Amino acid sequence: MSLFGTEDPNSDNYGNYQCSVDGSVMCWIPAFYYKIGTGANGLAVNVVSIAAFSAYADVAAAAAAGYALHRAFYDGGVQPGVFVDKYQCSNNGGIASSLKNGLPLSSAAAHNPFAGLTGTPANFLYGAIASAKTRGASFFCNTRFIHAALALLSLAHGQASSTTTWCAWYHATNNFPKGCNNNALGDAQDAAILYVSDGYSNCGKTGSANLFARTAHNGQNSGVVDLNGNMWEITLGLTTNDAGDTYYALKTTTRMKDVTGGTGGATDLWGAAGLAALYDSMGATFGAAVKSDSAKTYGNAAQVLSEATSGAAWTATGLGVPLVGGVGGTNLFGNDGFWDYRPAAMCPISSGSWTSSSNAGVWASVLSYVRGNSDPNVGFRAALFL
Repeated sequence: MSLFGTEDPNSDNYGNYQCSVDGSVMCWIPAFYYKIGTGANGLAVNVVSIAAFSAYADVAAAAAAGYALHRAFYDGGVQPGVFVDKYQCSNNGGIASSLKNGLPLSSAAAHNPFAGLTGTPANFLYGAIASAKTRGASFFCNTRFIHAALALLSLAHGQASSTTTWCAWYHATNNFPKGCNNNALGDAQDAAILYVSDGYSNCGKTGSANLFARTAHNGQNSGVVDLNGNMWEITLGLTTNDAGDTYYALKTTTRMKDVTGGTGGATDLWGAAGLAALYDSMGATFGAAVKSDSAKTYGNAAQVLSEATSGAAWTATGLGVPLVGGVGGTNLFGNDGFWDYRPAAMCPISSGSWTSSSNAGVWASVLSYVRGNSDPNVGFRAALFL
């Protein structure tokens, strides 16, 4: 249901909705087209242009103009948008809910475990899939596609800003959303940020920053918060086979509400049957993901993300996977970490934790975790298609 001000662009609740079942607050992210600057397509290198879903008659018309519909808006077909949890999930009477000042759930027994939810989901990364279902059958653990769409919107918003008026985190150098990442309930690049402890190590309560808008993807109170640190987030969409020698990305025809967390069935996100039914093979290397077994950082003076409007390169941009030459580190991409690995049954995590320092951020991505990992600093947020 809508909140007061949901349809008012000047309201703190603009685009925010509340689930009647548990009070969860979710943000509606409308579908959008994007164009990545190459220096030869009308935009300077790494400049991002965003166009509304209504700007083009269809995907083909947008592609003719050099714009691509973001991969986040495919789920068994093209979707007009997606609901994303405003907050990282916490335990709300057995339901994984998106609530301000919640104690963020984790995939480990020591820290607000998944197993405390209704149905006792497993305290492993794959347990986030069942955990999301405690809110309803159509909810799902967030994807890397949706996460990367929020990161791209943040990048474009920062590039379009010149003051903090409409983008609270705007800064001449550190021009990106802030968060809980300095292992002291603050931000390594913004000393004014302070979170409220959730009682475990230096993890913060969800959405508890004193300067709330600085932690939102759009620099406004209406945005999705805590995408830079606090808890690593399980973000589905990219995996590997059991041999760990090939990357696989979810097909555009896969419906996230239908996927499961096992290893043996056609709806499972891991295992041979699921790989065949749900994914496209991306090969042994995929953009900058070349299994160097090392930590890289996002950003380069050269082009970072592909401008492709279809194919494997478009999928890579949709996952936030940089080009081979798109790493090395720049302030434009927050010097966010990109941990380049290819273990068997990989499960990506995003954002960073309360200890990740400047490597945390909206782009940060780890490809070294597997479905069976359990970690007190890894949780999730849910999403929902109409």
